[in-house]
Amino acid sequence: MADSDEIFLSSDGSLEEVAGRVAEVLGLEFNGDLRGDTGELQYKGQARTFDGTIGFYVGPNAFQPEPDEVQAMDHYPFVVDVQARNRKSAQAEEARLAFESLVDALGDVPALLSHNVELLVAAYLPGHGTHTFEPGTTLDDPDLDTWRPWVT
Repeated sequence: MADSDEIFLSSDGSLEEVAGRVAEVLGLEFNGDLRGDTGELQYKGQARTFDGTIGFYVGPNAFQPEPDEVQAMDHYPFVVDVQARNRKSAQAEEARLAFESLVDALGDVPALLSHNVELLVAAYLPGHGTHTFEPGTTLDDPDLDTWRPWVT
């Protein structure tokens, strides 16, 4: 499986509104409407850690838990998939920088930063700030007590 880095957002807005806010904050250029295929809106932007372009795919959170399971991102209806396909080694840092920018600009929107939709890297909760998790913290039930105070 290819590495992926995701930012989950808990917003009441529509996909178009959320994607527009993400694009505005990150200075992204619209790159395509993929709602018919993947449900996402595609954007591109300048990388911050290297000379190149990063892809951003903003769409609905389609990661559903198994019955009787709980995941940290269950109440986050939107996901921003950050892709540095030509520079995978920089992707996690690019996602972290995008997460920080979104948290700074959208202070009323809870957010999660994850890697491979498996590991919880950081969480932002309005009124409580940002928390960075220990390496290896999962988005799943076994780590529920660790992330529960930081997740909506």
